Amino acid sequence: STVLGLLKTIPQEMPWLSCRHIDLPIADVEVNSSYIWQELWDVSPDLEIAYREGKRLVSGIETVDMTSAPQQELPFKQGGMYLLSGGLGGIGREVAKYLLEHYQARLILVGRTPLDEVSDKIRAYQQLQQLGTVTYQPVDICNLEQLQSVVSEVISEWGVKLDGVIHLAGVLHEQLLLAETEETVAKVLRPKVLGTWALHQLLKDNEDGLFIHFASVNGFFGGMSVGAYAAANSFQTAFCNYQKTHSCLESYCLAWSMWDEVGMSRGYQMKELTRAKGYYGISPLQGMYSLLAGLSHGENNLLVGLDGSKAMIQAYGEKCENLQQLTGYFSAATSKVKLPEWLVYDRFGSPSHCQWEQLEVMPITETGEVDRDQLMGGGVGERTQPRNETERQLAAIFQEVLGVSSVGIHDNFFELRGDSLKMTQVVSRVRETFNEELALSWLFESPTVAKLSDRLAPTGNGSLSLAQQLQTASKNQENREEIEL
Repeated sequence: STVLGLLKTIPQEMPWLSCRHIDLPIADVEVNSSYIWQELWDVSPDLEIAYREGKRLVSGIETVDMTSAPQQELPFKQGGMYLLSGGLGGIGREVAKYLLEHYQARLILVGRTPLDEVSDKIRAYQQLQQLGTVTYQPVDICNLEQLQSVVSEVISEWGVKLDGVIHLAGVLHEQLLLAETEETVAKVLRPKVLGTWALHQLLKDNEDGLFIHFASVNGFFGGMSVGAYAAANSFQTAFCNYQKTHSCLESYCLAWSMWDEVGMSRGYQMKELTRAKGYYGISPLQGMYSLLAGLSHGENNLLVGLDGSKAMIQAYGEKCENLQQLTGYFSAATSKVKLPEWLVYDRFGSPSHCQWEQLEVMPITETGEVDRDQLMGGGVGERTQPRNETERQLAAIFQEVLGVSSVGIHDNFFELRGDSLKMTQVVSRVRETFNEELALSWLFESPTVAKLSDRLAPTGNGSLSLAQQLQTASKNQENREEIEL
């Protein structure tokens, strides 16, 4: 299961490398060999395939209607005792506060390090203590003996059993796969793999125990520069399924898109890319509401915070409401009766009906092409044209690589369907044009012509040179710490 997140990251970082995961049944060698041979010749973009009863199955997602009536009571107990790993992170505080206020719960918060007297965490801990019974214990969640010792002491003191675990802890580490080492990968996998297993051991014999996993959608989709993190989260999602089928625990896994400057997402460099791919930013309060909705509807595995209008999400089967209308325009010189009732299929095979509109005059650009921006309702007026030679050169590079007729200085590279391969092409051409050593990560952080132009600005204008900025970014990356969710 861990390899799935890693495998789905590979083509995002190395588009030239094709790979897929094939889940074969227990069958004759000849049968399974035929399945493998079929996959070798299959040109679909499917990355995760399973064969069952002669049928080829692919992984996908479907929408859950959270507006319907709740299907069950929330699984929390009045006065119950719950252990929260990473409980003093942004969303962890919201969960702890809710349990204290609404269920008078007793909480064991565990974290990697002791609390600093002046830190934000100690203040959050003191505020939670005012709401009810809470203790914080600095403990390695991967060390089962330490966990058992802490829980045993608290049980003796409070006189109640452990009713549930909410696992929020994790480590986000940004690194391209080719630059990863055994140590950096192990550091990311540890809390999600070993930590999950150790926490499971604490609770596995509790017949009515509750285990809630907080994971990331990267476990399902993979993610540029977060391959190890994606692998860790794909394990956590799969382990939730294991708990449901091999234990007596009530287990749920909520995989979140991206926290809005909270916990591990604070300072995350790929936010522009993740938004363009279809990941909404989630506030702690929104996260809390989503948690309660998911639990009340009995959904054991949820992906939370996805934008169904984005191509990547739709490719996995997500069908959002029909918010866009395909419209075809023709001039007065063309007879409408000559136009057939076209049925257009999108890249995912979904049919889209075309609505025709007749114009007196077809708008044309200076280059003689149809002005699509004007047809779409005035986009040209909102688009800011390049203001100097640097912006003009960058805009030209964007246009050529992206295959578009016009690029404004504030147009987002990723929203114009830029991908990892096109990123490499842009960076290469910027290096050639400006004779600058441009790092690939700068396009993530500066995905518009205007922002990229600022980073190429000379030092004399009050901005750092590109070399200085790269050095600063490198130091910032080295100084990033593990933080709790």
